[in-house]
Amino acid sequence: MNRLVKDRYIPLRSQPLGDNHKTVQLLTSGQGLIYAAAFGAAGKQGKLRPLIQPFSLCEGEFYLDPVKKLWRLRDGTCLSMRDTFHQSLRKYYAALFWTELILKTHGGAGSSDFFQLTLSLMESLDESDQNRAPSLLAKALWIFLEVEGIQPDLNCCARCGRKAPENKAVCYDHDGHVVCSSCRIGTLPVLTSRGRSFLSGDDSDAESQEDQISVYSYLTGILKGQTGFDFDKKNLDLILGNS
Repeated sequence: MNRLVKDRYIPLRSQPLGDNHKTVQLLTSGQGLIYAAAFGAAGKQGKLRPLIQPFSLCEGEFYLDPVKKLWRLRDGTCLSMRDTFHQSLRKYYAALFWTELILKTHGGAGSSDFFQLTLSLMESLDESDQNRAPSLLAKALWIFLEVEGIQPDLNCCARCGRKAPENKAVCYDHDGHVVCSSCRIGTLPVLTSRGRSFLSGDDSDAESQEDQISVYSYLTGILKGQTGFDFDKKNLDLILGNS
């Protein structure tokens, strides 16, 4: 294995390593999710300090220590900062929400498609108005389900195959599969018609609060079933602008 690697990456989280250093969780284009030591990065004049700012896009040179089995960030360049994230709680918490998904899925199992999806989301959040943060994150979560091969079909009942009426709200089970009225036993949660159209790509945004809550209830229910991760309601409220 080549111990010296040059790769693009997105810093996620860092923590102290001794008095003047940091260990950083990074999502890389070629290596997936890794931990790397950034020596001197905790110092105000450390040359690696700009290379570990959360959610930025960087290109770095990494060395794999074969004894400690730890990556070391040796040098690099920051390609794009996410300055607007510090000015908007909705953008910042949307990025944090996605970070939790990255960590829970171990970086999408190292998929290069997952890195590109993450990069696209961060760029879109950075360039857009903060009010679009809920829609941008929801779209990314929906695409993530497609990349993982677990995106439900919103157009027909998963139990009998009956076509779901267009432009109508639908009931769904705990896996997010549509269930028609004939197959439904008891009460089931509902995805609103606008929420369904938004996920299907027919509407650019799920604008109303009701539609956004419906979409996020639907998506987080599926993700919880797949990852076991119970997403923080407070963070979701901040993304949706409920607090």
